[in-house]
Amino acid sequence: MKQDNYQIIDFGKKDYLEILKLQEDLFQKKQNDETSQDYILIGEHFHVYTAGKRTKQEHIYNIPENIPLIKIERGGSITFHGLGQIVVYPIMDLRIKKLSVKNFVHRLEEAIIKTCKYFNVDAFRKEKLTGVFTKEGKIGFIGLRVSKFITMHGLSLNVNVDKKYFSYINPCGISTEVVNISDYKNVNSDEVKQLLLKNILSSL
Repeated sequence: MKQDNYQIIDFGKKDYLEILKLQEDLFQKKQNDETSQDYILIGEHFHVYTAGKRTKQEHIYNIPENIPLIKIERGGSITFHGLGQIVVYPIMDLRIKKLSVKNFVHRLEEAIIKTCKYFNVDAFRKEKLTGVFTKEGKIGFIGLRVSKFITMHGLSLNVNVDKKYFSYINPCGISTEVVNISDYKNVNSDEVKQLLLKNILSSL
């Protein structure tokens, strides 16, 4: 589906490695100037832990043996992805939008905040921390890779994910509880996904 300048790829529910491969392929095409198309990938992953470049061994407590841990080239520390959590991966050229990395992160955070507030969840930023929080815990996560102004990886928003899997790690390397939108209002992932995509498109 095309919308504005973006090719929207709704991948539904897929294994992380399958979508990581797709991201890398599109990222390399843009790096090599083989396409001017920007992309937004959106969907959910089956259970997986991903470890960014800032992951330390003490951030990993005792993750279940049946859940893969994948080391990836993005900022941030370790996090968990699972069904009930929406992930969004913009693969785009920041120069076209005249955005710095800082402004790009700010706009992704703003899209998460707008989505949460639609469901009457009071979400906000915290000074010197990346992501989106509520008074009860962290609800939105951001981890990026940017090279030659091209972005990959992106954001995740907890809708009704099983939070116990976060207890096996120190999410993002900071000591915080995690929360779902469903902790505040009964919602489903598809409803949140469409609104989040709309807010991202309007933010970018």
